[in-house]
Amino acid sequence: MTALERGYSRPRLISNVTASGQFIGDADETLHRMMESLRDSGRLYRQGNTLIFLQGGNSPGGGCSPTPIVVDGVVSKIAPAIVRNVVMCRELRSNPSGKGKKVDQPIEYELQFAVPQSVLQQVVATDGFVDQLPMAQYIINHPVFDKDFNWLDVGYHRTQQILVCGESFEPAILDSPILSGPVRTVLDALDRLPPLTRRMVEGFYWAGPVDVINMIGAALMTPLMPMLVEDKHPGVMAWANKPSIGKTLACQCLAILKDGESSAPSSVENGARELENQIVSEMNDGRTVIFLDNLKGKLDEPVLESNMTSSQVSIRGFHIQRKVRRPNDLLWLITTNDAVPSDDLLSRCIHIHLHYEGEPDSRAFAMSDGELANYVRDNRADILAELAGMVVRWLDAGCSLAPAPCRFTVFGQVVGSVLTYNGLPGFLSNTREEVRQHSTTHQQLVAITERLLDGRNRSFVWEVDGDIDAADEAFKRGPRPENPQEQKDWVHILTSAGVITAASSTPEKQKTAATQYLNSIVNVPVDVDVGEHTIQAKIVSRSLGRRRVAYALAVKGLSAVMASDEGDGGAADAQPADLGAAISPAVGDHAAVLSSPYAGDGEEEQEDDLWGPTSG
Repeated sequence: MTALERGYSRPRLISNVTASGQFIGDADETLHRMMESLRDSGRLYRQGNTLIFLQGGNSPGGGCSPTPIVVDGVVSKIAPAIVRNVVMCRELRSNPSGKGKKVDQPIEYELQFAVPQSVLQQVVATDGFVDQLPMAQYIINHPVFDKDFNWLDVGYHRTQQILVCGESFEPAILDSPILSGPVRTVLDALDRLPPLTRRMVEGFYWAGPVDVINMIGAALMTPLMPMLVEDKHPGVMAWANKPSIGKTLACQCLAILKDGESSAPSSVENGARELENQIVSEMNDGRTVIFLDNLKGKLDEPVLESNMTSSQVSIRGFHIQRKVRRPNDLLWLITTNDAVPSDDLLSRCIHIHLHYEGEPDSRAFAMSDGELANYVRDNRADILAELAGMVVRWLDAGCSLAPAPCRFTVFGQVVGSVLTYNGLPGFLSNTREEVRQHSTTHQQLVAITERLLDGRNRSFVWEVDGDIDAADEAFKRGPRPENPQEQKDWVHILTSAGVITAASSTPEKQKTAATQYLNSIVNVPVDVDVGEHTIQAKIVSRSLGRRRVAYALAVKGLSAVMASDEGDGGAADAQPADLGAAISPAVGDHAAVLSSPYAGDGEEEQEDDLWGPTSG
């Protein structure tokens, strides 16, 4: 079969199909020729439940654009216009000699038209056709590392099931020495970056060096994405102390590195359905960046939280009435000044801060917004090559591990280690502070802790000496509390802290509200600053049987605060002298039972079936 017939130099013309979608002669033979043309074109791939067609060329290089034409087995309306690059239909028609004769047409003439949508649907539904197409788990428009750190240049990599499009380049390994030592200032961080990458980020008003490091860590996700999907990866949340100081531009730089162009902002203001439509539209356009710009108010969108850090995106496009499922190789970007994100969203993001003193209009970048965007676009391949070179340097040095503290193990290990080896330690070191500053739950827990430690509610406090992370399990396994504080006992504490309302009309409703809230915060850690000391605390619980539950505030570091106060002679500010009477056994030393409301005789009430057998 010639290249012309296969649709490489022009579309292959298929006869025996009418413009209305009817077959003339053997339909199976006609469908077989269409399937052969599409399959052999090298431009049709499977990704998730979608068929992707490469527009703009029959090879991955250059300006080809991956476009979905079939979602969940249903051919899209634009598919006939797209596949006409490979296959079209022709029909010979006769010009009648009598009434209705077209004087400007010969007796017989050829009519060419795109393959009707109904015919393409039959092609897709034919047994075995989809399975014969090459699988591309990832369709990426720049060279990348696979999950084994092999560098994949432009082309289809069958073993890894990765299709790499776009401009070819190799990692750029710089000869300059790697600087070591602490990074104390923004300038210290900038001095350790490759030249083109430095120019991309040096004009922003970073709040501190960790924000520069986090920005580079976010950029490293682009060449490392295939190895991050299975174990999941975070989004990026850019904050600023005031509007118009560059947070949107910083995220657009990341978007250009990922997709080669700026990203159209999406919105959450019109609800989950509209957000899903916007995300699906971006994916249908071949984009791999979801950009939520300048969000305000409470951010608690389940669609966003469930998909951002999932290994697979599963989103319904209501305009196509189909759910799109594909590996989550997307880059999720969020910008805000003063939003209130949910705790889940906070913990799923890299946090980047910009800070500027003065009027926003007075700020001045080395380049204008448009100039910087054009700079990143024009130098995209070289910047990505520098980022890939940082990875290669780390690989060549033996892959020393310096993982960043992160809920995403592979991401934290790889990106944190690459940055540390290249002289940029401290990746994600601001995460805890971001949670403390922006988490509603954290702020509520601080309010509860302060009320319980003010000397009037010591019966709710349980001091631990061991690991605070093990406090909940130790509370469950330790001696039964002598004076347990149950849900009803917590109502006045939670009401005074403002976490439940006092509007509940009956004690039973108040108890229900307290139970729901306490269960939502059990085992959630909180840090509370007391002078120069930091107290670690969390709410812990244990079943008492017969649908009764005891709750306590487990605290670590309280004794050190008291000792410090007493040593300073601060009698007026010291804690009550009988604090020991409220302290229970320390974690890891259950035998040391003090006089405490949480020090009982070790006997447990028999639990009913609702709670199951007792722990330990």
